[in-house]
Parts: sequence; C-alpha cells; structure tokens
Amino acid sequence: MEAIKKYYNDLPESITIPKDFIHRKGEIIIILDDYKESNNKSLKDFFGYIPDFPDRNKQGKYEERAEI
Repeated sequence: MEAIKKYYNDLPESITIPKDFIHRKGEIIIILDDYKESNNKSLKDFFGYIPDFPDRNKQGKYEERAEI
C-alpha cells in the first residue's frame, strides 16, 4: 500500500495526485478541523447510534450445555 498524507491550512479548489496514482483504486479522506463546531454534530451521529431505540424484551433462560 502506498500512502500520501498532506495537511493544508487553506484547502485548494482541486488537489493534484502523483501520476503513479492515476487510474488505480484508492480512497481520499478529507477531515475538517472545524467540522464539529460548524454543524453541531457529535461522533454518535455517524456510527449507527439510535437515540430512541427501544429496550430489548427479556429473552428467557439460556440453554445450559454440557462441557465437551
């Protein structure tokens, strides 16, 4: 795996990549430092958190198994 990590104080309108990376499978991740303040979102908003998820009903007794 080849990786490039760059930090920008002022993001440009477009980002150039090395010619060796063109026409290859890849992933680009952009993390904005001020994202949380600008959108008032927390980490729970992005990882499947369901705030009003109902409590689970009782599942009964567990089956007891003999040790092998």
